[in-house]
Amino acid sequence: MRELRVGFGSALEFWRKARAASPVRPCPEPDGRTYGQRTLTLSEQVRVALAACAVDGPLEVVCDDAAHRHTHELLADHVRTGPLGADHLLSLGSGVFVCRMPVVLVQLAQSLDEIELAEIALEMTGTYGVAPWTDEGMLGDLLPLVDPAELRGYAMACRALGVRGASRACRALRLVVPNSNSPRESDVAIALGLSRSRGGLMLEGFEMNKAVRLPGALAEQLGQSVVIPDFSWNDRTLVEYDSKFAHDTPESRARDERKRRAYQSFGFDCLTLTNEILCSNQRYEWFADDLQRSLGVTRRPLTPKMGDRRRQLRERLFGIESEDAALSALARR
Repeated sequence: MRELRVGFGSALEFWRKARAASPVRPCPEPDGRTYGQRTLTLSEQVRVALAACAVDGPLEVVCDDAAHRHTHELLADHVRTGPLGADHLLSLGSGVFVCRMPVVLVQLAQSLDEIELAEIALEMTGTYGVAPWTDEGMLGDLLPLVDPAELRGYAMACRALGVRGASRACRALRLVVPNSNSPRESDVAIALGLSRSRGGLMLEGFEMNKAVRLPGALAEQLGQSVVIPDFSWNDRTLVEYDSKFAHDTPESRARDERKRRAYQSFGFDCLTLTNEILCSNQRYEWFADDLQRSLGVTRRPLTPKMGDRRRQLRERLFGIESEDAALSALARR
C-alpha cells in the first residue's frame, strides 16, 4: 500500500489539535464507494490526512527521494533526511501516517531558528497548547505530549548522521525544561537559559512548576504547606510570574514584599515577575540583578554589545518597550 506521511508544519498542526482533543473534520467517502479493504487512491488518502489535521492544504508530506514526489495540488513534498521507521510514525489507517514530534522538531529545524524551536519544544513538553483557533490563543491543563529526553535522543541521533537541522535542534533543546504552563513561561525559560553573549541571563538549573514543601513555621505563617512556583532553583530561590499589570500596584508590591521577607527569614527567596517588568528594559535589568544576587551569582558588567543583544532578545520575547514604560521605570527605582 502507498504510504502518505505527514510531516513538518502540517504534523505540528496535527499534534496541537490532537493534544487539545479538538474535533477533526469528517472525511466522507466518495459517492457510491466504500473504502472496505481496497487500497485508497492518492486523492482519498489526502482527504483522510486533511481531515485528521483539520487544515485546507497544502499538506506537507515526506517522501523518500525526489523520484517519489507526489503529484497532487494539495500536497507539498519534502524529501526525507532523517530516520523514519515505524516507531517514528503514528498510523491513521488507510496508509496515512503522521510523523511523531521528535521527528517533526528536526524537520522544522531546517527552517526555524533556535528560539522558535525551543518555544515549540517547551509547548510540547509542557502543560499548555498553542491554539490559534480559540479566543485565548492557548489551552491549559493538558498533559505533556513528549519527554525532553525523547526529543534530545532523536535529535542527537540525527546529528550523528549529519541530518540537516539536527545540530540546531540540539542547541534549541538545551533550553528546554519540562512542565511549562504557558507561552509566557516558555519565553521566560528561554531568556533564563540563553547565554549572556546571545542576550540571555544564563541562569540555568531551574525547574518549572515543581511543588516545593515549606517548613512548618513558614507554612503556618503563609497559610500553605506547599507552593508551586513557576521557576525554582534548589527549592530555595523561587520566581512567580504574575501576568496582571494590576499586580504592580502599591498595595500588591507591599504584599509581595511582606511575603518575600517571610521567605527570607527561613532561608528562601521569592521574586515576583510581572509583564510590566518584562516590557521594560530597565526593570528587566533590575530583576536580573535581583535574581543573580539571590542565586549568589557574581558577574562582570555587560559589554555594550551584550547589552544590545539583551534588549533585542527581550523585545523579541516580550515586546517593544513603550516610552511610558521607560519613564515609569526610572520614576519608581
